[in-house]
Amino acid sequence: MNVTKRKFNALLNGIGNKPSSSLLPKDVNNERPTTADSQVKKRRVLPAKTTSLAQEGALGHKKSASTTATAPTETPKYAPWDRVAFLERLKTFSNLTDWTAKPAKVNEVEWAKRGWVCQKAERVRCCLCNVEILVKLNQKEVDGVEQPVYIAHNIEDALVERYVDLIITSHDEGCLWRQRGCDDSIFKLPLNSTPIALEGLRTRYNQLCTRKDTLPYIFNLRLPQDFDLDVVLGYLSPDFFAVKSTNVPEAHTSSPMINKIAFQMALFGWQGHTHERLGAQLGSVSCHACFRVLGLWLFKSKKVSEAGEEIEGASLNGLDLVNEHRIYCPWRNAASQNGTNSRSTTATLTGWEIMLRVLKNDYHLKHSEDRPTVKPRPDSSRDELSNPFGDGDEDDDARSIREEKEKERWARLRRVKSLFNTKEGRKSIGTSREDKRKSGA
Repeated sequence: MNVTKRKFNALLNGIGNKPSSSLLPKDVNNERPTTADSQVKKRRVLPAKTTSLAQEGALGHKKSASTTATAPTETPKYAPWDRVAFLERLKTFSNLTDWTAKPAKVNEVEWAKRGWVCQKAERVRCCLCNVEILVKLNQKEVDGVEQPVYIAHNIEDALVERYVDLIITSHDEGCLWRQRGCDDSIFKLPLNSTPIALEGLRTRYNQLCTRKDTLPYIFNLRLPQDFDLDVVLGYLSPDFFAVKSTNVPEAHTSSPMINKIAFQMALFGWQGHTHERLGAQLGSVSCHACFRVLGLWLFKSKKVSEAGEEIEGASLNGLDLVNEHRIYCPWRNAASQNGTNSRSTTATLTGWEIMLRVLKNDYHLKHSEDRPTVKPRPDSSRDELSNPFGDGDEDDDARSIREEKEKERWARLRRVKSLFNTKEGRKSIGTSREDKRKSGA
């Protein structure tokens, strides 16, 4: 009886002192699990939670990486050194309905050099300070009535000089384009590098070959008097026109017939025209320097006999591959190609003339090792001895290229050497130079 009474009292005391699980904080329950079920639950939850966190971290890392990879790099609005940005601004002036011909001092090249783009009809806007001005050069007042002026030479000189100043002063005071514009050599074609020049020629040629059915006939072309196509073709390597097949090894290539019309047009800077909205235009060609677009049907003879003789002429009298470029185009204009203050040996050469020199020099550099050397003669002059090809101009061109390459190598070596020179070494060099000067004095 007493035992039963003690058990009953202990039970009553236990009910009053037993803590309730619902009143305990949640972190206490998580830190001290007392049942087997909580241990099992812990084994199930913790690994899954750890895996999910790892996956979230990986996904977040991938997301940030993809965001940084796909983020487009914006072209700076002020980049007077960027030729691509300059050409993009110049292209906005190519629409004849928005911009008419201007004198050389205020033509579209001068506006583009100072950061202006053509907004709409005779209106330009700065790409940095967003100032807009109306260029009213092609209007003249006659008897109180304004009449359009389509010829640039008929525009008054005083009005031209006024807009020469407005090209600069129309910018905001703090606009960087007001302080400095593009250099005069910004228009220069990238023909200094022989591989780039040859690749550009090949690209233009391949584009024109896709338009072989719409190209003019060979007698429709107008070329410079001293131009010799056979000599120029002799400068090219045999694999220049080779077409590689995807089903055969690279060593097996086919040599198709050379499209001389397409090659001549590509040599003078013309290539296939691609419209921004309509795509490739098989009946048109364009220049990617001056953005002149030509319709080939205007220069192609309408009827030709089976023997190749012209029966009915074209709408225009021949396609002049040089003069059809705009007057400021570097393919035609030596000042645009080399700059106004250039002192190089090619300062008087246009783009197509430099392209011919590149082909000629590349040919002589590749074949100089294969040709026998000429032994000096007692009665021969120094100029004749130094020419293994029989042509002084060709040897001078090849020699100039070799000298330029040697100068570039020496300049690189000096830059590398300067990285390893310590301050003490520089001081010792300076003291040695001073000692030499004193000894010489």
